[in-house]
Amino acid sequence: MPSLAVLGPILIPLAAAGLVALLGFAGRNGQWIAAVGAWVSALALCAVWLPVRSSQELNLGPLGLGSSLIVRIDSVAFVFGLMVLIPAAVLLTFQSRAWREASLAMLGVTGAMAAVEAGDAVLTAIAGGATASLAVVLLDVEDARAPRPRWILLFAAWLALGWAGATLQVRGGTADYTAVPVSTLTVDVFALVALAALMASGLFPWRSWPAQVWSRPSLRAASVTVATIYPLGFYLLVRAYEMGGGHYPHAVLNAGLSTLGVLVALGAAVRAQAVETRREFLGEVIPAFGGFALMAIALGTPLGLAAALIMLATAAALVACLSLVPDRAGIASLVAIAAAAGLPPGLAFGSRVIGIEATFETADFIGLIGLAGTVAWAVWMVGAARAIGLPAGRGRPAAETFPRVALAIATLTLVAGPALALFNAALANPVQAAVMPSATTPAARDLASVVTVSTVLPAVGLFVPLLLIGAALYVWAGTAAIRSQARPVLFVMPGSSLFGRATAAIRSATVPEEYRSILSLRQLEAAAAGASPVLWLAAVVALAFAVSR
Repeated sequence: MPSLAVLGPILIPLAAAGLVALLGFAGRNGQWIAAVGAWVSALALCAVWLPVRSSQELNLGPLGLGSSLIVRIDSVAFVFGLMVLIPAAVLLTFQSRAWREASLAMLGVTGAMAAVEAGDAVLTAIAGGATASLAVVLLDVEDARAPRPRWILLFAAWLALGWAGATLQVRGGTADYTAVPVSTLTVDVFALVALAALMASGLFPWRSWPAQVWSRPSLRAASVTVATIYPLGFYLLVRAYEMGGGHYPHAVLNAGLSTLGVLVALGAAVRAQAVETRREFLGEVIPAFGGFALMAIALGTPLGLAAALIMLATAAALVACLSLVPDRAGIASLVAIAAAAGLPPGLAFGSRVIGIEATFETADFIGLIGLAGTVAWAVWMVGAARAIGLPAGRGRPAAETFPRVALAIATLTLVAGPALALFNAALANPVQAAVMPSATTPAARDLASVVTVSTVLPAVGLFVPLLLIGAALYVWAGTAAIRSQARPVLFVMPGSSLFGRATAAIRSATVPEEYRSILSLRQLEAAAAGASPVLWLAAVVALAFAVSR
């Protein structure tokens, strides 16, 4: 395989975006080219990785200031590349888009793949910043008045990563993920990487941008934005293990991030059980998956990493599924909610089980985090049961909903539970070998069970009977036994009304006219979008000052 093939998954969507734009200027909609480009890019990624299953890279020369333009496909890039490409390909295949939206979506896919394949932290920051900018433009092109993440906040995440990469370059001579000296990944540098990951994926206990964009009238741009940007934060956390020799700089960082993950999942669960429409519940699905994945990925154990990767793969499938589910009630919505809730024996159920098991095996304080994760899951299940009987919420155009496709994806995630060990062996174990070389993976060759330190989870032997029992019950009872009436809220968070009043008071506060231009995020964002060099010059000066200290 020639080394230039590494560029295939990046150049193919870029070429597809260009062709769509050319046809658009000629008065024709070439959206089908975007869909084909996404699928071909996924096939190219598989063609590069699967035959050899070893890292392949291409050095295109110096990037500047000591950094190199290295593009690499390894196990980490392969797994996260599929998380980006497959949902994007499904969405571009079935949802109708204008040529401008299709072209921008493919440019976003190009940026995300460049960030994933980048072998250098600085290059990842550049590609990630471009992807975030394209996502905001895409959302504005679709509907400028609908909710969207602030560009300046998204870009701040990649500025933090660029700061971390520059610091690694100065202290250790390189920001290459595979060559960074372990001693240079200090607590302060890791804090920048973690901050970039949390901001990029919106991993906060409150309602962040992945849930906010799901309230838009149309989900065409929102779904592509979540598919391309949301996995990148977790990608950085995985690469941090590689830079740290399989560990984070301090155990407190693992515990802190795991605790934050539980809080993110619990926050999504609490909001989900108190929503008023089914659309609002679906908006909390991806944040909940992200919270559980952050809890598991930060444990620093092979089992936790495996659980997180399977959760993220399931979340990637559900991004496409939930985008195609109609707002009206029906079997598609029912199965999608069941898959998102973690109903056994689905992939969400199996991955959360081994994720919580990983917390118990870590022991000490982390075991308490596992108990909190169990509580969050229980609250989440209550919210899912309640969502079945809720009104649909804001309706969407019928042209962008495909109930049969959504039903097929949701059903696939449910029936794939018995293949949990196969996912572990095919996806998680190669990543573990790359980023945690000193850790042992006892289940590397077992395709029927997930072997942990303290127990064995017989995925095939346990989940197949559960699947057969569930199928038999459905055939016997159908949907007649499902009660779809609205149920009361389980509980209301104390102080929520006070928080709402405080937020309203802050938003209603006024600033003197002469200071509004420097304190308004919207005006700062408009200045950045207007290509004014002043903001960029100030950012570069601040970064140079921080690195040189």
